[in-house]
Amino acid sequence: MPSLSIVMIVRDEAQCLGDCLAAVRPIADEIVIADTGSTDGTIALAQQFGANVFSIPWCDDFAAARNEVLGRATGDWLLHLDADEIVDPENAARIRAFVDANGHGAHGAWVTLANYSNDHTSWRWTPAPPGSPHARGYAGYLRVPLVRLFKNGLGIEYREPIHENLGESLKEIDAVLREDELILIHHYGFDPDLERTREKGRYYLTIARRKAAERPNEAKSWFDLAAAAHRYGDLDAALDAARRAADMDPANADAVFTLASIHLDHADPTAAAQLLEDYLARGSAPVHFASALGAIRQLQGNLAAARRWFELALQHDPDNVLGRLRIARTLDLLGDTALARPHLEHAARIAPSLKEIGARLEAGTLRAEGERAFERGDTVGALRHFVDALALDPMDPLLHNNLGVALNRIGKPEQARASFERALALAPGMRLAVHNLVALDNPTGAGSGPSGPENP
Repeated sequence: MPSLSIVMIVRDEAQCLGDCLAAVRPIADEIVIADTGSTDGTIALAQQFGANVFSIPWCDDFAAARNEVLGRATGDWLLHLDADEIVDPENAARIRAFVDANGHGAHGAWVTLANYSNDHTSWRWTPAPPGSPHARGYAGYLRVPLVRLFKNGLGIEYREPIHENLGESLKEIDAVLREDELILIHHYGFDPDLERTREKGRYYLTIARRKAAERPNEAKSWFDLAAAAHRYGDLDAALDAARRAADMDPANADAVFTLASIHLDHADPTAAAQLLEDYLARGSAPVHFASALGAIRQLQGNLAAARRWFELALQHDPDNVLGRLRIARTLDLLGDTALARPHLEHAARIAPSLKEIGARLEAGTLRAEGERAFERGDTVGALRHFVDALALDPMDPLLHNNLGVALNRIGKPEQARASFERALALAPGMRLAVHNLVALDNPTGAGSGPSGPENP
């Protein structure tokens, strides 16, 4: 029967390593770990699980470190894990069955790394199954396909010092990879320490720059540099690197999308939209391109175009939570509140633990109650509802507009102005907010004052 080695590199991972090793020990014939300088008891903990642990100097090269471990492993198959990752029993059984079948004739298998996060704004974000014990309080995860399970002794190795990968060596042996195993690995690498995260980002950026200098003719080197610079906040460096990557590999959807995202952060939505539309014009593009175009058109105040792009995206991916949230906002601004709410309710069924959805639904109810109170002449009651709703959904332009109307009614025109301007910042060209600002400056002109908080 084929054997399985778990291969890892670690440093100061005592806090999480035990859970990782406990999860895979039942399916592992061998655990091989390279330690790069731990001082917290990581080595002793690994040895308690029977791991073969050896120390290596750290040389700012993740590929080199991982290859040291591969060279020590004796199993027929290798499973690469990081210390903050967990394989649940169901997926462990799938891995073991794959190994026992000797890969069904394949050289390796794609797995999905589930990076748990509540950041649903990423196109890779997937809701966690309701009640999933693996989510650990997160509403979902970012799905990343990777080759982590592969055959030993074929020359498969990692390349590149950062964002290390097996891609080049897999191509060199014409590797056959299984894509139907549905293996999921849970990753809990979120770090709430912002200073530590920033320091890590600076370190990764340094390595990415070195890699681009060493491999200047490879699009991936520039793509990785763009991603590292973007995360660190160096937008100029990110833009230059992303342009190089996209120019070298114009068919690469990730490179084009990253360049568009950086243009957006550079406050250039026109350039971002042009990139996305040009790529879509080729006839095939990922669904998130359409959703991103919808977001850009909404930002530019072209709500009809935004709606069309969101509807197109949802046709191809009806359970996309971000698409549902975005089209709900657009329909709200178009005055189709009755159509907007079902999209939020759909999103709530898919991702019931995502707090933003419930907050927006409750805010919508409070906004409607405030509008009814305003119509009855209860301005103070309306104000209370609008303020409570904004605490739940501070990005709702209609709420800011309504608050401005109520504030002006009680004699606070400057505070009202700030609310109208905030509404316009969130929804450029919003007709009600524009009208209300004009009315504030021309109280005796057309319209005696700001309009009420009815929908546009």
